Amino acid sequence: MRELRGYDPVELSSALERVVARGRNRKYYRFRPARFYGGIATGDVVGCNLRCAFCWSGRPRDDPTVGSWFSSEEAYLKLKAIAELHRFTRLRLSGGEPTIGKEHLLGLLEAVEADGRFTFILETNGILIGYDPGYARSLARYASVHVRVSVKACSPDLFTRITAAKPEAFDLVLNAIKRLSDYGVSFHVAIVASFGDERCWASFFERLAEIAGREVLSNVEPEVVRLYPHVVKRLRARGIWPHTYY
Repeated sequence: MRELRGYDPVELSSALERVVARGRNRKYYRFRPARFYGGIATGDVVGCNLRCAFCWSGRPRDDPTVGSWFSSEEAYLKLKAIAELHRFTRLRLSGGEPTIGKEHLLGLLEAVEADGRFTFILETNGILIGYDPGYARSLARYASVHVRVSVKACSPDLFTRITAAKPEAFDLVLNAIKRLSDYGVSFHVAIVASFGDERCWASFFERLAEIAGREVLSNVEPEVVRLYPHVVKRLRARGIWPHTYY
């Protein structure tokens, strides 16, 4: 599949949603236990609205023809069964962007909330929460949700080099953080610390404190790139390389 460059991730989201989401139904390519967060039941979704050079996900990220359809309730039952088997207390979606297909996601969160035994970790790049003014407000209804906003870069220019998206989309990520803070949604920020210098990140942290309060800085999670073979290929194709990596 050819690489997209200079794309609008909101427009890409709309195009993807037409093929990976139908109301409360969503395409997944697998369900699995994972070791993160001390053990978590994970559903890997098809499709993402960013094309990060360091992304660990392979074909399911870019090819919406793969995978199988699951309703919100079916996906929840899959996650619940894994959690019960492994005695996990946390659930999540991964592998793609879970905010694509809002109706499906909110239906899944309703099931989690009704059960009351689990915390749902919403791992997101923030694009659609920053774009849709009602998204954060909807998430605020669920006490069982904690949002992890993954910030891919410390500046618009670096964001474009890493994701190949237009630089203006960087502001949507910051807007998402502000909205989550404003609506009182439980969240923290994860930063891909493998790119960008100290000055760039210092400037980003100052802006982050301005929009969400300095207390958000005490819980920032650093991410480090893992050099899987397909990641190395993508990085070299973009002409970028991480200064720290596994």
